[in-house]
Amino acid sequence: MLTAVVGVAMGLALAGVGTVPAQADDQPVIALRQIAPVAVSPATLAGVSKTAMPYLSFTTTAKSLSTSATLTIDVTQLSKIANVTFSDNCTVVQHVASCGESFYYDDLTGVGTIGAETQMTVRAKAGAPVGSSAAYTIGGTADDASIVGGQGTVEIGGPAFDQAQPANLSDLAVGSTVNKPVRFTNIGDRAADGTQVLLWASPGIGFAKHFGNCEYSADEGPMVAEMALCTIPGQVLPGEKAALAPAVRLNVESTAYYTYLDSMIAPAGDPGIQQSASGHQWTQGTGGQLTLRTITPGTANDAPSGVVSLSERGTHGDYRITNLQAANTADFSVSGASATAAQGDTVTLDFAMTNNGPATIFYRSGDIVGTVDVQLPPGTSPVGSSANCREQGSGYRCSNQSIVSTAGTVTDFSLTLRVDQVIPGAQGSVSMDWSPGGQPAFDTNPSDDTAALTVN
Repeated sequence: MLTAVVGVAMGLALAGVGTVPAQADDQPVIALRQIAPVAVSPATLAGVSKTAMPYLSFTTTAKSLSTSATLTIDVTQLSKIANVTFSDNCTVVQHVASCGESFYYDDLTGVGTIGAETQMTVRAKAGAPVGSSAAYTIGGTADDASIVGGQGTVEIGGPAFDQAQPANLSDLAVGSTVNKPVRFTNIGDRAADGTQVLLWASPGIGFAKHFGNCEYSADEGPMVAEMALCTIPGQVLPGEKAALAPAVRLNVESTAYYTYLDSMIAPAGDPGIQQSASGHQWTQGTGGQLTLRTITPGTANDAPSGVVSLSERGTHGDYRITNLQAANTADFSVSGASATAAQGDTVTLDFAMTNNGPATIFYRSGDIVGTVDVQLPPGTSPVGSSANCREQGSGYRCSNQSIVSTAGTVTDFSLTLRVDQVIPGAQGSVSMDWSPGGQPAFDTNPSDDTAALTVN
């Protein structure tokens, strides 16, 4: 939660808060990243956390850091509406915490964020007005670096969109279209003046309809085919239960097998949903409007509308994953190799693994898809291999080194062997390694899962 601007003093005066005296030009600068605002509720709300923890992190342009530091966090203003406690590395005097930090990092090239040991926990004071907010400031000093601080805010009360878990579906026909409802209830104590929903469609499914109040992105990597970010106007009151209208329609494509729809729903402008949507290239959709359908009306109160979500707990949450498994297959096969060589010579065996499709296979866990077990022909010993193979026991284990296996993908392997003894028809093997679960349901043709590796 590192973006979004609401409430008091959301713009962070990074250069003006917690700066240190001028230092040597070559001294590293450690800068506090913009802190997302957080919200806590003074009421006893079911499913809502009673505390919030602002996330503190830093950036630096230095390639390495080697310094001790002290962060100074002033919560004087915040203490009027909330109780604040700090991690054990902090000492607090008159609402000002001094917190020891150690920044020791090597090879920071390309690292975007440096974590902090310091943690602060905020709890609303009894009687704190819902809708009120207060700021706190963070500065610091370091032995061998400059610390650039900043400011954060805490709001009392907020909306909290608790999304219902849609039913998982299996045995979906390739070429069909399915409807997936997205329903939620505002279990918070403040209304929201708009709603945003962020949808992730995995490879094998696609959005059947694109809306004019949604943006779409297709640059999400191997496990996400397309994202949609939709903004829906209209107030959502506390207690209101609503649903996206129409329900999300998804095409089950020819490559579908393990597929998923991820959905996140929050007040428009919420820091969490803004962070999840950042860093992508978006294209505005065309067509009709995605709307909300009220299932159960909410109840208005005197609190102003909010943007920052209260943190939910237990089984409650604004993020859900729906499993959508297609009735499809993916035939993985291996090809072998043969060669002839004299005793003492070396020989290279080139072999391969192919996903003949039609389905693209990936595992939500991020496990590698497609590995083969190699047993060497007798009378030979290994000299080398392609980079995607490694020795294991008396043989080799080779993989495509990918978490996604697209239909039609051919992965090439090679082993270089020394012939220690000429044995006519010496035969090893290459075979699909389906451990630990055994032959998967998507591969219905085990006859091509094994091939011979023959020398002489």
